[in-house]
Parts: sequence; C-alpha cells; structure tokens
Amino acid sequence: MSSRQAGPGLSVALSVAVHALLAGLFALGLWQFHSAKPPTQQLAIEATVVDGSRLAMPAARPPVPENSPQSETVPPADSPAAPAEPLAAADNSVALDQQAREQAAHELAARQQQLQQQQDRQAKAARDAKAAKDAKVLKEAKDAKEAKALKDAQLAKAAKEAKAAEEAKLAKQAQELRDRQAREAHDKQQREQQAREQQAREQQARAVNEAELRARMAAEERQLAAQNSGLLAQYQAQIRARIERAWIRPPTARPGLSCEVRITQVPGGEVVGVRVGNCNGDESVRQSIEAAAYRASPLPLPPDPSLFDRNLLVTFKPQD
Repeated sequence: MSSRQAGPGLSVALSVAVHALLAGLFALGLWQFHSAKPPTQQLAIEATVVDGSRLAMPAARPPVPENSPQSETVPPADSPAAPAEPLAAADNSVALDQQAREQAAHELAARQQQLQQQQDRQAKAARDAKAAKDAKVLKEAKDAKEAKALKDAQLAKAAKEAKAAEEAKLAKQAQELRDRQAREAHDKQQREQQAREQQAREQQARAVNEAELRARMAAEERQLAAQNSGLLAQYQAQIRARIERAWIRPPTARPGLSCEVRITQVPGGEVVGVRVGNCNGDESVRQSIEAAAYRASPLPLPPDPSLFDRNLLVTFKPQD
C-alpha cells in the first residue's frame, strides 16, 4: 500500500519540478528578450522521461514464503479485488504532465523563435542604422572633400588671378618705364639735335654777319674813297633829280619843303620800298613824294659799282 501511495506523490513532485524548470526558462527568455543581446543562446531542456506504466506499477515485493502468514492474507496483483483507481489517477497525472511539458516546450520554442526574430529585426535595424550612419558619414566626408576641393580651387584661381594681375601691373609699369625712358631719350636727342642745329645756325649767322660786316666795311671804304673823289655826291644828286622830275606838286606844298626819304632798291636800281621820315609837309605831300620815288624807278646806276647801296637816304628838297 505504501508503494502505491508513493507513486502519485512522486508524480506530483516531478510535475512541480518540471513547472518550476519551465518557469525558470520562461523568466530567462524574458530577460534575454529585454536585454536583446545577440546572439541568442539556444536553451536546452534536460529532462528524464518517466514511463507512466512504471510510475503506475507498484514496487515489486519480495517473494513471500508459502508458509508465511502473509501469503494467505495478501491477494495477488491481478486479483479482482485490487483497487484500480490509484493506478488510473497516476496514469492521468503522468499524461497531463507530459502534455504540459510538451505545451511548455512548444511555447518556449515559439517564444524563442519570436525572440530570435525580434533580435534579428533589431540586429537588422542596427545594421541599417549603422549603414545609414556610415553612408551619412561618407556623404558628409565626400561633401566636405568636395567643398574643400572647391574652396582650394577657388583659392588657387584667386591666387592665379592675383598673380596674373600683379604680373600685368608689373609689366605695365615696366612698359611705362621703357616708354618714359624712350621719350626722355628721344627728347634728349631732339634737344641735342636742336642744340646742334642752333649752334650751326649761330655759326652760320656769325659767318654771315662777319661776311656782311666785311662787305659793309669794304663798301664803306669804297664809299669813303668815292666820296673823297666826289662820285657819291654826284650819284645822290642824280637820284634826287630823278625823283624831283617825277614829283607832282600837290596844292598844299609850301615853299622851303625838306623831307628825308629812305629808299630800298635792288641791284639794277628797281625801287622796292619807300618811307618818308622827317618832313615839314602834310600828309598829301608825303604821299606825293613816295609816289614820285616809285615813279622814278629804276634809279640811275652809280658811276662806281662800289657805291651801290640797297638802303639809300635821300634829302628831298625841291627848288621853289
């Protein structure tokens, strides 16, 4: 009887142990789900399957001698009088425990699958986030590199333009300096040329003046010699007589008229200029004397060529 009572108690104890183990595994699964740390550790359930028939069967009794008093009182195992209800209850308990274990194992497997899927989704989300972050970092790095390259290109272009502008400025300054030096050299050359030409003109003028001076001196010497001989006075008297004959006396002419007449002639005696200087006559008298000098052209030639003078001073003094 004690062995039959021990069977249900053992089944209950085993059922409690299995439920406790399942509760612990469930709690462990929840902890792993919330921690979400891959990879998922596969949990293994170690259990010993107990044959229900063995749990239902009573423990084997030692053989009882035939002459023992208990051999008559204990009925055989297959006796109709043996109670069957405890064995059926033990079988049902074992079957329920087996079903509960299978359901718990199925639920645990489903939970582990859900947990694995959740972890896979989280891992994929983490990988996608990391990939997106890496792509963003790469894009930012690329943008920064392109921006730096663009800035470097702009700086290089600005430096090149500044250098070109500076070179152009220096070239312009150098060209202006060369132009100024060329102008200064040209001006200096012109000044030197003008100075040489001026010097040549001055030398020529001095030579001409010297020649004219020598000619005048010689003419004066000849004129002086002619005066000494009376030829100049004779020549001037001929000129006065020629002008007096050509003079038309105006009504305003008064007796005692005396005027200085400066006559310019060319070789051959042609009169090219007449100017009346000091004169005691009026304007009509002066004009009549000038007209007479032009009408007297050509003037008589001097008896001696040395007496010829381009500029003559004749005293016009007609007889009343």
